Amino acid sequence: MSVESPSHPVVARAVPSKNGLGTAALVLGVAGLIAALSFVLLPLGLVASIVAICTGAAALTRGRAGGTANPGQAAAGLACGILALAVTIAFSLRIGTFVANNTHVFTTFDRCIARADNRTEVANCIASFAKNVG
Repeated sequence: MSVESPSHPVVARAVPSKNGLGTAALVLGVAGLIAALSFVLLPLGLVASIVAICTGAAALTRGRAGGTANPGQAAAGLACGILALAVTIAFSLRIGTFVANNTHVFTTFDRCIARADNRTEVANCIASFAKNVG
């Protein structure tokens, strides 16, 4: 009689597929929000927020169809992208309104600086600009 070693059954676990779009949407949404709030990177914030919105929406759509493993990241990326877009639009409107309301002040400052011959006159131009801008 032969003795057979007991074999252990092989159990295969279903591993949910990862959707990199959700992670990309989250990263782009947060980066767009930070860029929009930094003022200097405002145009980059606009681009990142639009890409985050598109990527987040695509990730959520694919997630519903195929069962993605990270719908929370996709939703957070979409929300951050929408918030970044709103901040970018609000800041852009404020900047545009400020420049439009102070066009004469900027023109006067430019002429004053062009006519300045020494540092004292430049300092006077700057002081006049600071007093008139608003």
